[in-house]
Amino acid sequence: MNPGLFKFYLKRELFSRWEFSFLILLSIALGVGSVIGIHSYKDNIKSAIQKEAKNLMGADLALQSPQEITEEARLLVDRVLPEGSETSSSIQFLSMVISADNEENSLSYIKAIETNYPFYGQFETEPKDAYLKLSTREILLEKNLGENLKVKLGDSVRLGESLLRVSGWILKEPGAVGSFVGSAPTSVVLQETAKATGLIQRGSRIRFTVFAKVPSNIDSLAWKEKYFEELIKNDLTVYHNTEVNSGSQQFLTNTFDYMSLLALAGFFLGAISVYTTIRTRLREKKNEIAVMKCLGAEPKIILGLVTSEIFIVSLLGTGIGLWIGYEIQVLLPSFTGSEFLGTITPGISFSSLLWSLLLGIVVPLLVALPLVMEAGRVKPLLALKEVESREQSAEDKRLVIFSSLGIYLLFFILATYETSSFLKGSVFALILVSLPVLVFGLFKLFGLLMIRFTKLGLVSKEWSLVTKKIIRKSGSMRLSILGLGSALFILCLSLVLQESLMELSGAREIERRPNVFLLDIKEDQRQNIETIFAKYPVQKKFVSPIIGARLAKVNGEPVKKEDTIRNAMERNWRATARTREYFLSYRDELYETEKVTSGEWWDSSKINEISVEKDFSGYLKAGVGDTLTFNVQGVEVLGKITNLRSVNWSDMKPNFVVIFSKGTLEKAPRFYISSLLLEESGDRYRLQKEIVSKYPNVTVIDTEKTVQAFMGILEKVTQMIRLMTGFILASSLLLVLTALYSSQLERKKEFALLRVIGARSRYLSLHFAREGLLIATVSFLIGLVYSLVSNEILNRFVLELTSVVPWGSLAIVYLVVICITLMLYASGLIALFRLSPKTLLKEVR
Repeated sequence: MNPGLFKFYLKRELFSRWEFSFLILLSIALGVGSVIGIHSYKDNIKSAIQKEAKNLMGADLALQSPQEITEEARLLVDRVLPEGSETSSSIQFLSMVISADNEENSLSYIKAIETNYPFYGQFETEPKDAYLKLSTREILLEKNLGENLKVKLGDSVRLGESLLRVSGWILKEPGAVGSFVGSAPTSVVLQETAKATGLIQRGSRIRFTVFAKVPSNIDSLAWKEKYFEELIKNDLTVYHNTEVNSGSQQFLTNTFDYMSLLALAGFFLGAISVYTTIRTRLREKKNEIAVMKCLGAEPKIILGLVTSEIFIVSLLGTGIGLWIGYEIQVLLPSFTGSEFLGTITPGISFSSLLWSLLLGIVVPLLVALPLVMEAGRVKPLLALKEVESREQSAEDKRLVIFSSLGIYLLFFILATYETSSFLKGSVFALILVSLPVLVFGLFKLFGLLMIRFTKLGLVSKEWSLVTKKIIRKSGSMRLSILGLGSALFILCLSLVLQESLMELSGAREIERRPNVFLLDIKEDQRQNIETIFAKYPVQKKFVSPIIGARLAKVNGEPVKKEDTIRNAMERNWRATARTREYFLSYRDELYETEKVTSGEWWDSSKINEISVEKDFSGYLKAGVGDTLTFNVQGVEVLGKITNLRSVNWSDMKPNFVVIFSKGTLEKAPRFYISSLLLEESGDRYRLQKEIVSKYPNVTVIDTEKTVQAFMGILEKVTQMIRLMTGFILASSLLLVLTALYSSQLERKKEFALLRVIGARSRYLSLHFAREGLLIATVSFLIGLVYSLVSNEILNRFVLELTSVVPWGSLAIVYLVVICITLMLYASGLIALFRLSPKTLLKEVR
C-alpha cells in the first residue's frame, strides 16, 4: 500500500467527518472507562483486604461454634491441626456494661480471650501494656464506651454478676469473624472473668471460637477445604482469614456486583453506539468505495484503509477510557466521603489493562469487520447509482454471526471474571447479550400490531405514513429504535434496581417502626419486664419466644452437616437453607405485614403445624404438605408445613423464617425477644437503665442510633451507585445521539422529497414530530418491558432484592426522552426549512 495514499486517506477521513470519529471515540472511552475504572478499583480494594486479612482476624483460621466446645471437638482440633500450630480460645457475646458509680449503662460486645491472641496484629491500648497485664478482676473498654459510661481509668463497672476495674482503653483491635458481628463498642476480659459473670448460659446468643495460627509452609485455605466436613459434623464452622467480617463483605460483594453490571452495561451501550455509528458511516461510504474500486483499488486495500481508520480511533478511545477509569478511582472517595476508600491508591491493574485493550480495540474491529466486508462487495455500478442491496450474501451473514458470537463470548468471560461466579456471569451476560435480539423481537411485534391497527382503520393516514416506516426493511428507523431502546433498557433497569436497594434498606419507611429491642428475656422475667413497659408510652410492642434449633430432617430424610457451604462469602440464607442455625418461634396470629400465599393459616386448636416464608421454602426445597424435623437441644420436634407466607423483613418486628403453631415446641427451653417503639430518647434511656439494673442478662438495643449510623453508610453507597448511574446516563444519551444520527441522512432525503412535491412547513414539522414521538414511545416501552423482566431475573438469582418500580421516575425519563428526541430532530432539520427545493436536493445527495 502506498504510504502517501494511506496518510492522505486517514487524515481526510478522521477530520473531514469529525462527528463520526468523535462519536466512536466517546462510545469507546465511556465504555472502557466505566468498566476498567470499577474493575481496577475492585482489584485494589481486594488486594488491600487480602493484605490486611490476617491482621483483621488476628489468626490464620477461626473455628467457631454456637455452643461450648466439647472435649471431643477439642481433641479433634488438636488432631487435625498441623504440627507446630498455635491456638487460642475466645468467647464473644453481647451484654450491658454498667457504671458502678452513676448507674450509666451501655450495650457492649464482650470478648473473653486468652492473652496469647492475636497471632497477627495487636491490641493497641492506653496504657500501652494494658492488654498484656489484664487480670481476672479487670476489663478493657473502647474509649468511646468509657465516655458513654462516664468512667475513668481505675473506676469500676458491672458486667453481669461481677464488678470489674477499668484498667485501659482499647484503641485498635482485630475484627470479628463469621455471622456474629458486634456493632456495639468492644469490651475485653479474660475467659475466667467472663465465666464468673454468670452471663454464659445455655441458650444464650454466644459464640465460642478457637483461633489458630498454622506454620508458614502450610496452605491454610487448602487445610480448611480438607477438614471442613469433619469439623462441621462436630458443630465447628471453619473461617479462613479472607472471610473475616463476612457479613459486611457480603454486603460489599453484592454492591460491587451491581456496579459491575452497570459497568458492563455501560460498555455494552458503547458497543451498540460503535455498531450504529460504524454501520451508518459505512453505508454513507459506499459511493466512495465504489469510486475506489472503479479506480482499480483492490478489496484488501479498501479493507486495510477502513479498518485502519477504525483501529486508530479505537486506540485513542481506549487511551481516553483508561484515563477516565483512573479518574473514577480518584473521585470515588470524594463522592462517598469514605476514609477507607481514600486509603486505596488509585491504579490500573494488569488484568484491567488487558481487558481495556481487548474490549476497546477488538470489539470495534469485530463490529466493523462484517460491515466493511459487506461494503467492499458492493458492485461499483450499483453503489454509484445509490441502489442498496437488500439481501446479504451467505458469507456476509456468516461474518455477522461470527462477530456477534465473538462479542457475546467476550462479555460472558468478562462478566464471569468480574463477579467471580459462573452463575452471576451467566445471568449478567444473558441479560446483556440477549438485549438486541429481544429489542428487535419487541420491535417486530409492535410493527405487526401497527399493521393490524392500520387495516382496522384505527390509525389515521398521517400516522400511518410514520408507522409504516417501522416495517420497512431498508429503513433506518429500526436501527434508531434498537439503539434508543437498548439505552432506555439499561437506564430503566438501573433506576429500578437502585429503588429496590433503597427500599431494602428501610430508608423510605412510610411509618415509624420499632426502635428498641430486648433480647435474652428469660421466662421468669417476662411478666415483670412487661410491667416496666407499662410505665412508658410504649407503642407497637411485640413479644415472641425464641428456640434455637438445627434442621435434622426433611420429609424424614436426614440433613447432612457436611453439606454446609465452605466459603463464608457464599454462606447466605439461600445457600444455607438446610444447614444454618434456626431461631424458631410459635404464635397463633399473623402480623399485619404478613400474608398467607399458599395453604391455610391454622386456628388455635392446631398443634405442630409449620409456616415457612415463601421465598425461603424454595431454597429449602419444601412446600405445603412436607414435614420438617428440628433438633432442639437434643430433642427432635416434627411438624408439617400447612402454609407459606410473605414477610416484610424491614418492618422491624420479631420476624422468623419458620414459625410453629402451639404444641410440642412450647415445652422447649426458650428465651424471649421484644420490639417496641419509644419516640423520646429520654424514655428509651430510662427504660434501658431500669431493665438492665434489674436484669443484667437482658440486652436492650436502641436501634435509633444504629439506624442513623446505617443511614450514613447507605448514603455513601448510594453516592457510589449514583456515580455509576451517571455514567450509564451519559452512555445512554450518547447512544441516543448515535441512534438518531444513524437515520439523519434518510430523514433529510425524505424531507427533500416531501418539500419538492409541495409539502408545507407545518405539515413537515408535524410529520417529523410524529416520527420522533413514535420512536421515543416505542423505544421506551421496549426498554421498560425488558428492564422489568431482567430486574426479576437479577433479583431472583443474583441480588436477592424485592422489586420496587419507581413509576414516577420512569415517567420523568419518558418525558425527557421525548423532549430530547424532538430537540435532536429539530436541530437536524431546522436548517433545511430555509433552503429552496433545488438547493435542498443538492444538499442531501
